[in-house]
Amino acid sequence: MRTENGKLAAGTFADASRHFPAFSLLIAALTVCCACLAQHARTTWKIENGALAIQSPLTTDPRHLSVHVEGASQPLFGSTSFDKGTMFFKPSAPFVRGQSYRFKIVIDGAFSESHFSLDHPVTARPTVRLSPATSLVPANTLKLYLDFSEPMEQGVFLKHLTLQRRNGEEVAGAFRETELWSPDGKRLTVMLHPGRQKTGVNLNVDEGPVLVAGERYSLVVSDQWRSTQGVALGKEGVFVLEPIAADHEQPDPARWQVHAPKAGTLDPLVVITDELFEPQIFLRALNVIEPPGKAETKVIDLKRIEWRFTPYKPWRAVEHEITIDPELEDMAGNTTQKPMEVDLTAAPPQPRSLVLSFKIRR
Repeated sequence: MRTENGKLAAGTFADASRHFPAFSLLIAALTVCCACLAQHARTTWKIENGALAIQSPLTTDPRHLSVHVEGASQPLFGSTSFDKGTMFFKPSAPFVRGQSYRFKIVIDGAFSESHFSLDHPVTARPTVRLSPATSLVPANTLKLYLDFSEPMEQGVFLKHLTLQRRNGEEVAGAFRETELWSPDGKRLTVMLHPGRQKTGVNLNVDEGPVLVAGERYSLVVSDQWRSTQGVALGKEGVFVLEPIAADHEQPDPARWQVHAPKAGTLDPLVVITDELFEPQIFLRALNVIEPPGKAETKVIDLKRIEWRFTPYKPWRAVEHEITIDPELEDMAGNTTQKPMEVDLTAAPPQPRSLVLSFKIRR
């Protein structure tokens, strides 16, 4: 090859490519890499309303985008979209501040990859409490609830939650792996494995129930569990459980106590159950048709629920009704319509009444 002033002469690439095919492939590869680097340099991103917003000249097709936790091979679950020159990725679980992520855009063999993390804002340290607020739960309990003060990191509950026996030994396979969060990310439904909590099911027979009446357990929440703001609990949450006898009966509102107020007052109407329910669920399950008002619930005696309804206007001296949601479940999953476990050899269970009547007297 001839050079002029240390530079390749005109036609050199063409000549080299014709006589040395491997050289042609090398030039093509270098061209792709240079183009990729140039495009990568022009890729910009930002977090907008909880979504990753990316502007890149590589592609406008969001199907070519994947987002990963740093060091993880599997991409995050979420939805992608494209609007006005920008690709958006909305994760199924919120991004966590302080966590490192990377995103990759791939098209025609070329790719652009960037790393990002969200800064830590000044925010409160999260706290956690158990609901119902009691240690006395039926041995065949199916659901417990953790209420956090802040939206929490999701997809990691099995890493941060354990059920331990009195001696500190972990109860293996205690939870169903389904992770159910409230829309605001503050309430987690903890499902004890139904295959072990139902009588006669294979896992119940082979591995035994998760909870045994008369034993003592601790539900332990790791102090490393972080809020979506990246702040860890900092203090381990330990909630004692002392299971009582299993509950296989339908809730029967006829056995509940109803304390009616007097006419012309704004005194509360009070209902006290004969068994335990989750307070927030019970709160939404009862309704007074007239008058309008506000209800609240709490656990009493560690084993019952008090529902208190305060009207916005005075009670009238007539008969009133409380309606009950047929889907209301007790701690073992029994409803007023049928028990959780049905004996197929016995007579079919009879639904309980969904209406409680009471009279306001002068």
